[in-house]
Amino acid sequence: MKGIDKSFKLSVYSETGDGYLISPHIHADSFEILQVVFGEVEVRIGTELVFAMAGDYICVPPSLVSSVLAVGGRSSVRGIVFNTAAFLPSMDKIDTELLYMFYLQSQSKISLFKSDHPLYNVIDRCVRDAYDEYVSRDVCYKLRALANTYLIITSVLRYYFAAKDEESNKAVYHNVLRLRPVVEYIAEHFCEKLYIEQLADMIDVSSDYFTKMFRDSIGKTPIEYINGLRVNKAMALLADTDLSMADIADTIGFCNPNYFHKIFKQYIDVSPLAYRKNAKGNS
Repeated sequence: MKGIDKSFKLSVYSETGDGYLISPHIHADSFEILQVVFGEVEVRIGTELVFAMAGDYICVPPSLVSSVLAVGGRSSVRGIVFNTAAFLPSMDKIDTELLYMFYLQSQSKISLFKSDHPLYNVIDRCVRDAYDEYVSRDVCYKLRALANTYLIITSVLRYYFAAKDEESNKAVYHNVLRLRPVVEYIAEHFCEKLYIEQLADMIDVSSDYFTKMFRDSIGKTPIEYINGLRVNKAMALLADTDLSMADIADTIGFCNPNYFHKIFKQYIDVSPLAYRKNAKGNS
């Protein structure tokens, strides 16, 4: 993407055109906030797909393959990319916990900010200002751009902190933190064979209770979550390598190419081969 500056912890980009505006890509350690400037687009984030139009903002969490496709004609998007690890030293424990909770839940459900969302005005103002400052390269532009990013993070975490005051959300907050070692283990080992009993034992609960707690807290069953990570990894391999379908299936932990094909199409609505053709044709 044009405009990405890896020497600085915050970068901006803009793309305008037809078809794929942004081909499948991944930011391993950074959040991305995308703005639809004009037109209409489909945004793919991991296994999730969302339709967005002019004025909408979308949050793309780290580690998920994402792409933007213009639909219905010429469209334009722009955005900012920032590494939250740079901000962690100045954050309190509760803040980092809330950031983790937002990160985990944004992996399972796309964060779409339309004009009626309570955070829309803050995000709109901050993204516009950060982008303009970065492009202008005026005196202290990096400091001003970062200040806007801090404000976005603060506003998002305060919003989620306020939401957890309700009893049900308190339970979700507690369970997400309790599940953290399990989720981190899954992130490291999702390409291997994983068993519900094994994961449940990590936090000393029964398999049935673990499955219910996982689904209620994260929005997916453990199997759905694990398969989602596998499909996301497959998307990256399909876009960036020439590995065979059999090799990809083996790499991401599926038992055979046919099962890989079935699960991939179930999550993405196209075959792995069709996805590779589209991704490589627009890279």
